[in-house]
Amino acid sequence: MKNKIYRTLLLCTLVGCASCGQDGVGTPLPLDVSAEVGSGRTRAGDDHASDYDKRAFVAGDVIRIAKFGTSSGINYKRTATGTWAPVDEANPMTTTGGEKFTATFPSDFGGIQPDQSTADDFWKSNQLSNTATAQGNRASFTFAPAACKITVIIIYEVDNDAQGTTLTGKGLCSGNQSQNESIQLFQTNSSDNKKRHTYAGIFSPDAAVPYTITVKASTFTEGKSYVEIGTGLTLKAGTEYQYTFTATSELILNSVVVEDFAKDDTWNSGDGNEENAGNAT
Repeated sequence: MKNKIYRTLLLCTLVGCASCGQDGVGTPLPLDVSAEVGSGRTRAGDDHASDYDKRAFVAGDVIRIAKFGTSSGINYKRTATGTWAPVDEANPMTTTGGEKFTATFPSDFGGIQPDQSTADDFWKSNQLSNTATAQGNRASFTFAPAACKITVIIIYEVDNDAQGTTLTGKGLCSGNQSQNESIQLFQTNSSDNKKRHTYAGIFSPDAAVPYTITVKASTFTEGKSYVEIGTGLTLKAGTEYQYTFTATSELILNSVVVEDFAKDDTWNSGDGNEENAGNAT
């Protein structure tokens, strides 16, 4: 699919690569980290309003690198000059080559948040990760989203004040399909737009289907719901599920588009694969 997100993390030594492959064989060497992604976007709001969907690394970003299968790791921080350095410079990650590493962002990811109605909490929920094996003392990571994303677009006939959209189902945050959970989605459009409301949220690829989307607005104060029954739908990490509704006196499903997370300046490229999501109830 088009518009895939790629987060490429290049790990290399503080010494030249030529000498790494000669005299440094078998000797643990410190790693110098370089990481770049595409341009971000600017939004007003809380601390992560400009990067809640994480399109670019900026000064102060912290990634965590751990040897595969271990719980401990080393944090690397992006500096003002665009380079990366271990937060504890006296204790960098080292490798003798051939070892497997896991890299994650945010470095302190603690799980998918049930309340994602702010940019900060959406950002905390949106984990990026990858595992790679060091070739010599170099490892390349291609970061990808570890969870699913849902986008909900509601197009109204008349002006409406948004009052929130909720996703409910089993295992949405934890992946535990025996546990009922709910996620409050983040409104991504300007509050000045009264006829087109958009919401986004992160949820677990291990969640159960069916799940329910409930929309509230000034004319839907009690909420209108759509139940995704899951016909032909497969949940997969790194995938966006985009629902577009028309709202009159009812909530009417127009389309469901399933695609990889978009890389450009909008969440939705509009050229993903459509799948039948079932009937509204």
